[in-house]
Amino acid sequence: MRTYEFRLYPTRVQQQCLMACLRESRALYNEMLERQKQHYDETQRFLSKYDMTALFKGRGSEHVPATTVQTLADRLEKALRLFFAHRKEGWGFPRWKSANQWHSIHLRQWGVSRDAWLEARHLRVPKKLGTAIKIKRHREIEGTPKTCHLVLRADGHWYALVVCEVEQSRQAPAAQPETAVGIDVGLKVFLADSEGGTVENPRCYRNTQAALRRKQRRLSARKKGSKRRRKMARSVAHTHLTIARQRRDFHFKTAKRYVWGYRIIYVEDLNMRALSRSMLAKSVLDAGWGAFLDILADKAERAGGKVVRINPRFTTQNCSRCGELVQKSLSVRTHSCPHCGYVADRDVNAAQNILKAGAPPSGTVADGRPGEPRSLPL
Repeated sequence: MRTYEFRLYPTRVQQQCLMACLRESRALYNEMLERQKQHYDETQRFLSKYDMTALFKGRGSEHVPATTVQTLADRLEKALRLFFAHRKEGWGFPRWKSANQWHSIHLRQWGVSRDAWLEARHLRVPKKLGTAIKIKRHREIEGTPKTCHLVLRADGHWYALVVCEVEQSRQAPAAQPETAVGIDVGLKVFLADSEGGTVENPRCYRNTQAALRRKQRRLSARKKGSKRRRKMARSVAHTHLTIARQRRDFHFKTAKRYVWGYRIIYVEDLNMRALSRSMLAKSVLDAGWGAFLDILADKAERAGGKVVRINPRFTTQNCSRCGELVQKSLSVRTHSCPHCGYVADRDVNAAQNILKAGAPPSGTVADGRPGEPRSLPL
């Protein structure tokens, strides 16, 4: 599945219809959640999404399409399933949604004369939402569209997210058949590869932290419920959106560079949940390693390559030339092996170990146990 995002340009009347749909769909979701709690208190069981759809059939109001009501039941059931799957990890029970937590309208059926479909310059939607909304199609859609989400971003603009089903096979990039590289992500530099190249860490959040701190301080001084507080809250949210967009743009550009240069990319299989709770949590989340590795894997698959995740154990401590263990703290940024004399950047040495751990054995003595003799005995 692949999602395409397009900017919408609704008229003033269409904006009013979309905002009314957001308010009323949120109220329906909260009512469904209250009904689930009441039913559980009575029977010790939760209702399925089909039962919820039947109970709320015909509840689509003046601005909420009937199929959107069905998607609310799906969304609530998904939230309940995630709660039961992760409650041992500390996940809480689904809560009522406030206006700041509800920004999307799901149009389930895609196709002509259904919930949503594209025309030359307009996105056709149900009459309750404005019938035809002007859209800017900056690129062509690949694959078969399946569903659509209308999303209100923090910048105050509406966007259409078209979810498409695409084929798995893609043309291979113009690179050598079996070129491989190892990548080690870090904080001093965003990543280092096994060939000695590095990519600087953009530090999108850190560089904007001072301006964001000033805005949040001004927000806390505003009177609750006032127009000035709402205006400042929108400014803070817009700053967070800008940071997220800068980080995502950097991830895509960096991933494209390696995907089109190498056929096989070896990376560490990192435990992002544990790293996000460490002492370096802010810097780790600012770098966004997990999102980058997911983008890298997706782009590599669509380009005909692959991303292989390996065990990160001792990739930083071992020497990439002789394999001996060289212990060093996090503050030591240079790898210097006392056994073979190899000196390299700490992250480059780790990237070389990642490539060596992921690459198939060549059958030589350097790999430990050769698969077959290099020459026949005399």
